[in-house]
Amino acid sequence: MCYDIKVLHETALKRARRKNDAELMSIIEKELEGYDKIGFHHVSGYTHPKIPIYTSENQYIPKLKHWGLIPFWAKDEQTAISLKNKTLNARFETIFEKPAFRASAKNKRCLIYVDGFFEHHHFKGKTYPCFIHSKKPEPICLAGLWDEWVNIDSGEIYNGFSIVTTKGKGIMKQIHNNPKLSEPRMPLILSLEEEENWLNMDFNKEKLQQIRFDSSENNLKAYTVQRLRGKSSLGNVPEACEEYNYSELI
Repeated sequence: MCYDIKVLHETALKRARRKNDAELMSIIEKELEGYDKIGFHHVSGYTHPKIPIYTSENQYIPKLKHWGLIPFWAKDEQTAISLKNKTLNARFETIFEKPAFRASAKNKRCLIYVDGFFEHHHFKGKTYPCFIHSKKPEPICLAGLWDEWVNIDSGEIYNGFSIVTTKGKGIMKQIHNNPKLSEPRMPLILSLEEEENWLNMDFNKEKLQQIRFDSSENNLKAYTVQRLRGKSSLGNVPEACEEYNYSELI
């Protein structure tokens, strides 16, 4: 699962900056006008924040889309609201089977660049939040799906995305140990080569199952942080990502 992330403005622009194109960056600045130029040190998907993502339609120009996908076929606003709270994540194994995702899995895939993500570790009946990030000083690229929904009552267009998850590997097998779940989960992390494949390949269910994505499980490190929920939550501040040791875990 992946319901909490850190994504700073500069992180979201990393892919675009690879082009080393001043004119392109000027276009992007206009595209992101009004977007918080700091970004999020910690944000929950349940607040449905707008995050810059990259799609096959704009491979080097990030577009702002809400976290929480609403499939194009949602008939009314009540259905749409219910769906976007259930589509923060999309299981890699079933994206061609679930009605909310199968159209997007075919031709509306996207990349989400983050500084890291948060997950809770269970220990003796309590949960402890952890921040997971790359061992190298670079962003993590997550696989995603997106879709566009039109509210027929207001005419408003909603663009949303979902983060694709896969079976937990490496350190995530130890961290994501929720006893209510049958297996550990983690976001699907893409290498540089896999980024291009995810955006551009013509996938179907059979072809996707043949690909062994390298989830970069050996390139991750993690540490515990202060509470992400409740009154003791620090909110969207740099300290939310700082290491915090719990005596019972030492």
